[in-house]
Amino acid sequence: MTPAMPPLRLIISLALIFALSPLAIDMYLPTIPAIAGELSVPVQDVAITVSLYILGLSFGQFFGGPTSDYIGRRPVLFIGLAIFALASLVIAYTDSLQIFWLARFLQALGGGFASVVVPAIIRDHTEGQATAKLFSHIMLITIIAPAIAPSIGTLLYSVSGWRMVFIVLAVYAVAVCVMAALFVGRASKVAVLATTAPVQESLLTRYRFVLSNVTAMRYLVSQGFAFGVMMTFVANAALVYIDQYGVTETQFSMLFAANIILLAVGNRVNNYLLNSILAARIMQIALLFQCFVAGGLLLVTSFMPPLWIVAPLIMLCVGSLSGVMGNSQASALQFFPNHSGIASALLGSAQYLIGGLISGVSTLFISDKMWPMTITMFVGAFIAWLFVPKVSKAPLQTNLSAESSH
Repeated sequence: MTPAMPPLRLIISLALIFALSPLAIDMYLPTIPAIAGELSVPVQDVAITVSLYILGLSFGQFFGGPTSDYIGRRPVLFIGLAIFALASLVIAYTDSLQIFWLARFLQALGGGFASVVVPAIIRDHTEGQATAKLFSHIMLITIIAPAIAPSIGTLLYSVSGWRMVFIVLAVYAVAVCVMAALFVGRASKVAVLATTAPVQESLLTRYRFVLSNVTAMRYLVSQGFAFGVMMTFVANAALVYIDQYGVTETQFSMLFAANIILLAVGNRVNNYLLNSILAARIMQIALLFQCFVAGGLLLVTSFMPPLWIVAPLIMLCVGSLSGVMGNSQASALQFFPNHSGIASALLGSAQYLIGGLISGVSTLFISDKMWPMTITMFVGAFIAWLFVPKVSKAPLQTNLSAESSH
């Protein structure tokens, strides 16, 4: 029997925790030139903090996940939020680029600690399709964050300057911490399992256990490359839309927001399909669709297609992720009821590392055409589809975890 969904207050709390890093990444983007001017450094020296955040986020998730298996989800969550808030305040009041870099990395480290416990908490409370549906609900809420973050950052900058962006991020982290203290329950499977053998195993042994599950690792690789497709577009969006097609900044914002809207619509479709189709099967179909659309985008690159052809193809390519991300985590985490922290850490850190590397590769090629972006997107989509475990069409049923026989 499928477990009941957790209370709405818990879902909202987890979504707000998950939204922390998208806000931290996107809110300050419009203020980067102003920050560089005030610190008297090149814009590139400030822009690199985007990559520093991605790196710190990956490290935070990698180490925060297994730590939450040992000491519990709540302590890791609160530690992460505290580090994030303090680092945000340091950034807000520093006049040193080097301190800005260090604090930005620590901010991401805290964000990684906080966000990695969300999938683990979801796995603690749900199983099978219920896990996938809860991921879908949370993803819908967190989709809003990157859509509105630049506008919030611009508003804060216009009112009080760029430092206010990081002060607000610190306040947000404290508010989320209070909300989590009230609504994220103390009891979880981790507390029950704290004295059992699996949790007492060494960190290396437990990582080896998770890494040895070939099916779960295929979900990890597939999720990372699919996420890389979207990151490749994000890294090249301004070059393609503004430089090549000559759209205005306002039109660019509208085109970018259209991707978020399609993600939200796809999220609702995914949530409906989960009532009758296995999450793993939906993911497989979504990746095949993404691969097909990315292939079409690559084909039209051979001639300079009009924007009304390119934009919808990109939207569909990015929107297909609504059937991938939550379903991938749910499908992989089902194998690890006793190691969900470790598994969440690997899934999260690998997603950002793979996505960052793929998008970085696309920026290495100097071209006034779309070839670097479209080739990278297609290769990423194809590899994602190639690695995803193939699930035959079958009646909906609750998946058995690989550890149920342990």
